Amino acid sequence: MNLTITPGKLSGTVTPPPSKSQAHRLLICAALAGEGSVIHGLADSQDIRATRRCLTELNTERIDLPKFDCGESGSTLRFLIPIALALRGGGIFTGHGRLMERPQKPYFDIFDEKGIRYEQKEGVLTVEGRLTPGEYRLPGNVSSQFFTGLLELANQVQQDADRQEEES
Repeated sequence: MNLTITPGKLSGTVTPPPSKSQAHRLLICAALAGEGSVIHGLADSQDIRATRRCLTELNTERIDLPKFDCGESGSTLRFLIPIALALRGGGIFTGHGRLMERPQKPYFDIFDEKGIRYEQKEGVLTVEGRLTPGEYRLPGNVSSQFFTGLLELANQVQQDADRQEEES
């Protein structure tokens, strides 16, 4: 097909396709904000369903560590690991396909520094401990998913620290 475009005035409406990357982040921010968030026009995919499923598990009352089935979603896994540590003291993460083979070393380096226990074997990653306010370093050449995971919980961790200080 040949198409010729000539200069001229354009008009109309363009609706870009929804961004899966944004959808993950919006869902997590809404969940961390508590009740009252309304999000419209989210892309639906297996990855987004995995994030929704994990956020539901995050908010489920239980004594033991929550179990997160991340499907095949690297975003879900990398976003939820630090959030689960900050809010629930950890979690048990599983996935499908090759998800659990994806590198998590940037987090593991932080966990070693902060005393967070982690174990990855037979397709299951278990993390246990609490992320607390402080300095967290990531190399500049890692996936933005690691930065997002830490940044999404920063305000929550600080609010928890402020509450503990007020109670003292």
